[in-house]
Amino acid sequence: MIKLISASHYFQPVHDGTPLPSLDAALKDLCREQPRRIDRFIKLALLGSARCTGGRTLQSDCGIYIGSGLGPIGNNAVIQKQLIHDREMPKPFNFINTLGSAAGYQVAGNLGLRGQSLFISRRGASLQAVLNAAMADLMLGIVTQALVGLVEELTLPINEHRLRQSLSEDMEMAEGSDWMLLESDAVNGRELQVKHFTKLRELEDFLSSSWRAGDRLCCARGMEHQTVDSIRRRYDGIVLSDSDTAFHDSLESAWFIGNAAKNEPANLFLVDGGIDSSWGLFHLGT
Repeated sequence: MIKLISASHYFQPVHDGTPLPSLDAALKDLCREQPRRIDRFIKLALLGSARCTGGRTLQSDCGIYIGSGLGPIGNNAVIQKQLIHDREMPKPFNFINTLGSAAGYQVAGNLGLRGQSLFISRRGASLQAVLNAAMADLMLGIVTQALVGLVEELTLPINEHRLRQSLSEDMEMAEGSDWMLLESDAVNGRELQVKHFTKLRELEDFLSSSWRAGDRLCCARGMEHQTVDSIRRRYDGIVLSDSDTAFHDSLESAWFIGNAAKNEPANLFLVDGGIDSSWGLFHLGT
């Protein structure tokens, strides 16, 4: 049995013409040593992971699993400018930090971890990708504890950030860092399950048997609208593609982990899949 031990949620909308909020003061209190030569993506990862694990003893084999839709986009944009616009070789600091694994290295150093570290980038479904990997390792006994984080960095100017993602000019944007600490056979915590169904009817039957008043359900952005509407009519659900909140590429994680961090007595269901594929369900119990 896999349980959620703790969760932390950071979600920060940023409006046009305003600077990105500084993270330095918060990191000063959360980091063992002040890291040098790190970018904003790494700062967000350090912030979320430290808040999630604060005051807890981590196991020696605790693995780090970081997911993102866009990854460290700030340094990737800088590298492209240096190579293409300025016709210069990229600076070592910028080049190294284009790799998402650099964030895992810094998180491991700050938390004193020596286990494995994975970085997985997937547009539009980063939570599902990284959570499947972490839970598979927990089920197989490769690790007994997993620190799972989803990080989305916002770059300025915002109009260019929108353009890179083919978003409308009036879309409100945000950045985020959402983290969960998962553990096998923990005494305390909330049970987290991942389930797969070959038919929509099987998924609906499970939801019908599990649903309680006050529970919350979310349909992933990539789902077919007709199916989403059918599910929404039966349950108090939302669709992230229709959400009126500020946007970043891992909104599933902001919804799921943000609600988990509230620690309210309600089941959380995240549904993903389609007519031509299997259906996936992440279920966090009360």
